Amino acid sequence: MLIFLNILILIVMFGIFIFSIWYTAFRLHTHFKSIPFWTFQIAVALGAIGSFVALIITSRFSNQFASFLNVSGGFLLLFIIFLFILLAILHLIQFKLSFPLVWSGAAALAVSFIITTIGALLASSFVVKENEIKIPGLEKELSVMLISDVHIGHHRGRDYLVRIVDETNKRNPDLILITGDLVDSEPAMLPGVLDPLSGFKAPAYFVEGNHEKDVGLERVLNIIRQNGVRIMQNEVIETHGIQLISLEYMKADDKTFDMHPSDKTETIKSVLTGLSLKKDIPSILIHHSPIGVQYVETTGINLMLSGHTHAGQIFPFSLFARLSFPFNSGLYQQGNTKVFVSKGAGTYMIRMRLGSLNEINLLKMIPEGN
Repeated sequence: MLIFLNILILIVMFGIFIFSIWYTAFRLHTHFKSIPFWTFQIAVALGAIGSFVALIITSRFSNQFASFLNVSGGFLLLFIIFLFILLAILHLIQFKLSFPLVWSGAAALAVSFIITTIGALLASSFVVKENEIKIPGLEKELSVMLISDVHIGHHRGRDYLVRIVDETNKRNPDLILITGDLVDSEPAMLPGVLDPLSGFKAPAYFVEGNHEKDVGLERVLNIIRQNGVRIMQNEVIETHGIQLISLEYMKADDKTFDMHPSDKTETIKSVLTGLSLKKDIPSILIHHSPIGVQYVETTGINLMLSGHTHAGQIFPFSLFARLSFPFNSGLYQQGNTKVFVSKGAGTYMIRMRLGSLNEINLLKMIPEGN
């Protein structure tokens, strides 16, 4: 059933992709009738398919040209998507209002370019967001920096990681928790790129995401470990008056549909059942994706920290993220368990943000009742 759903989603997405190419070319010809329809068909098809192919094949290469193709391909693909949306809106308006076709077509092209440029600029930096979370049984305040989804690779490299480490150290957290997708492509594996991790002043802990395996999970874990960050894999440790619980990237269970399924046989449901947790010590769980919360709640865990969703990263895709992830971004409460989801410090596939910002999260844990 789950395999069928994955295939069905791929078929639907492919159909939408092909239709958008045809429709964009058709509407451009409607606005600029002096240019043959086939010219727009070829231009839009080459742009959309070429940029998508560039995004896929460049992940295995680590040279500057591959990075240029990856980033520029993402910009071009988003430009075409925004153009498709704007042309569709103009098409609907046209049923009620009449306006010069050439000028409105030119406006759609210009607005698509502006939106793409703004999105690219917003993705070039990050903010530090602070949240206060009350934890029952906590004896004293605890400051935690949550870092998720940096996606070191074609989109950002060593310098970006240096900025994250510097901003983290300025806040003097007690703990640093990195919840996966630190890297996503070969440029992250170049010598020295991940060395800034050794600059963290507070104890740092890492759990894998779904993209570390794209460049070899053990390769990534070894480099992270060499830079002084503690790798956690389905275990519990006591530190700073809490139980810190880690889960490798895995499915919630064997029945729930997941668009990014893990190939592990273990699930959140099965692993949590086997962990021995103390009831008299506050507990914080770190897992890359905010799934399986129903199983986390039944164990009495106080707080779950995740990333993965990017809050949809780019509008209007952010609307679908809200439908796909009940715990999408920010702080939630499920029974006695709190769930906090970071929007992530980086971007995946397309180096753009629209309707969301890259962020790292300073979480101030305070005893409940204060």
